[in-house]
Amino acid sequence: MPDTSILRPGVYAPVVTPFTDDSETIDLPAFKANIARLAKAGVGLVLGGTLGEGPLLDREERVTLIKAARQTIQENGLDGNIPLISGIVGASVRECQAQAAEAAAAGADAVIVVAPGYFAFVYGKNKAALREFFTAVADSSQVPVFIYNIPFAAGGIDLDAEFLIDISEHQNIAGVKLTCFNIAKGYRVALHANSPAYRTRHPLPFLVMPGSTDYLLPALVGRQHGCIGGPANLYPKTCVEIFQKATEALETGNLDLLRQAQELQDRVSEADAVINSVGFLAIKTALKLYVPGNANDTFRRPLPGLDRETTEKLQAGLAAIFEIENSL
Repeated sequence: MPDTSILRPGVYAPVVTPFTDDSETIDLPAFKANIARLAKAGVGLVLGGTLGEGPLLDREERVTLIKAARQTIQENGLDGNIPLISGIVGASVRECQAQAAEAAAAGADAVIVVAPGYFAFVYGKNKAALREFFTAVADSSQVPVFIYNIPFAAGGIDLDAEFLIDISEHQNIAGVKLTCFNIAKGYRVALHANSPAYRTRHPLPFLVMPGSTDYLLPALVGRQHGCIGGPANLYPKTCVEIFQKATEALETGNLDLLRQAQELQDRVSEADAVINSVGFLAIKTALKLYVPGNANDTFRRPLPGLDRETTEKLQAGLAAIFEIENSL
């Protein structure tokens, strides 16, 4: 049985998948270097998600990434400390179940699954069909399942608070990533999942995780549990510092710590705005610029790279946050 205690509040990074310049094959040395860097910063790992170009990976590549990440965690003496979650991207229940089984066998602690978008026009407004999709995957999975709510990549399917509260009762569903940027929705679901009654009847934690770092602090104040945010690839120590200071401040009432977390959040939100003005592709390019050896700016087609002007804008806009990151 997997150790589900490793699934705990904190900062998680949806890890980029670096490719070689010539053949778009996975650059495993660069991938492992980034895994080691993130794990040492205390950041949980999500593989093969949107930022990891998961829909463009085949099943064998997904397994390769999980095994490489698990090996890297072990080599750095961090086994049991760093959660490892694998993205599941399938067009059917059957395919998602197969990917979940492979992820568990390869060493993932949990999986995260998104509603398939192609036939969203058929089933996307059918709550019973959506519920059956997620519960069928969770019923068969050997590891806990997270739900990934990302409407713009799921044919417009946007899971509401009532749906998430209902499905959180499944005994093998352990959380949700909310890339719908709806802090009120997260607050409502977290109130349910944090209640003593829920914790009594549900053996797993149910982590409510915003899909962004730019409102990590407000989400923590709103009883949510951290974040799964792409920029955590770039400035993981800064994001972890916000989480730790805010968590301690909320537990102790220490306003000085809360103000320190707020000041760091100001800087992260400013940097995130630069990234958001370019799009999520900016994160891999910024890694090449600021953390050499952890990625390059090759994307798997049809994703395009950034032009020179945009790259220069990105480099200038992130200089301040990397001064903070490198000082920690």
